[in-house]
Amino acid sequence: MEKWTKVGISNVAGELALIFGLLMWIATIPRIRRKLFELFFYTHHLYILFIVFFIFHVGITYACLMLPSFYLFMVDRYLRFLQSRNQVRLVSARVSPCEAVELNFSKAHGLTYNPTSVMFVNIPSISKLQWHPFNVTSNSNLELEKLSVAVKSGGTWTQNLYKLLSTHSTIDHLSVSVEGPYGPASTNF
Repeated sequence: MEKWTKVGISNVAGELALIFGLLMWIATIPRIRRKLFELFFYTHHLYILFIVFFIFHVGITYACLMLPSFYLFMVDRYLRFLQSRNQVRLVSARVSPCEAVELNFSKAHGLTYNPTSVMFVNIPSISKLQWHPFNVTSNSNLELEKLSVAVKSGGTWTQNLYKLLSTHSTIDHLSVSVEGPYGPASTNF
């Protein structure tokens, strides 16, 4: 159990990788993830330590089998980071009495998507870390100037969004970052 060898399998490194993996898994329990999102978010950065100790555990030979997928993961994270840095202009927000909000964003020309696409939205004044996925409710072929998302108030973040938009007229000063939209190229089956 306490063997750390430079050649072959290192048990201590495997145990440390297991502990980091278990901590990440525990943070995914819905009660923890919903109530303590920041804990969930920061705990999942332990994947770096998990991978390092995993490599020490199995050795470089077996770790090389994992490196192509890890490389693709890092490229994906980097591209998402670059895309999520762009802020968009919130054109309008419509608040309905059933605690739902329709957000209308200005969109870049040439951006195509379908009504089934998914877009991640971040509003730093509510939470700098939380990105929430929403289905796009507009069609790029019909609405050339805007992209719409409908948000039903259900959790803490969406309730805070509803309160923010229903009590203040802060649409001009509200900074919003989006990532996406992601989805199928066509909905014609």
